[in-house]
Amino acid sequence: MNKFFRLAVIAIALLSANNLLAQQQQQEPPKMDPIEMASEFTEKLITELELNSTQAFYVDSVLQVNYTGLIDEFEEMKSRGSQDGNSYKAVSDKWEEKNVAAFRLIMDEQQVIKYLRLMGKGKEYKKGKDGKYYKKEKSKEKDK
Repeated sequence: MNKFFRLAVIAIALLSANNLLAQQQQQEPPKMDPIEMASEFTEKLITELELNSTQAFYVDSVLQVNYTGLIDEFEEMKSRGSQDGNSYKAVSDKWEEKNVAAFRLIMDEQQVIKYLRLMGKGKEYKKGKDGKYYKKEKSKEKDK
C-alpha cells in the first residue's frame, strides 16, 4: 500500500508539472524568427516558382528584411495595446505589397503571377492552354 501511495503522489506531481508547462507554453507563444521564416518560405518558392539561385538569394534577402519589419511593427502595435484585427491585417497587407513590389524586380511576370496566386491573390489571372497565366479577358480572346 505504501508503494502504491508513493507512485500515486509521483504521478500526480508529474501531471501537475506537465499541466503547468503546458499553461506557460500557451501564455507565451514562441517568438517568430524572421530569418528562419524567410528561409523556409524561400525554399517553398524555389520549388513552386522555379527560382534560379540568384533569384533565390534576392527573394530570401527581401523576405528577411520584410519579415523583420513586419514582426517589429506587430510588436510595436502590441506594446501600444492595439487589439484591432483590421489594423494588423492592414500592416500585413502593407508588407505583402512591399514583397510583391520587390519580387517584380527579381522575377519574371509568370513567376510573380504564380506568387500572387500562391498567396491567394491574382484571381484576375487564368491559366491558358499553354500553361502560362493571362488576364482573364485576354485568355478569352486568345482561345478564339
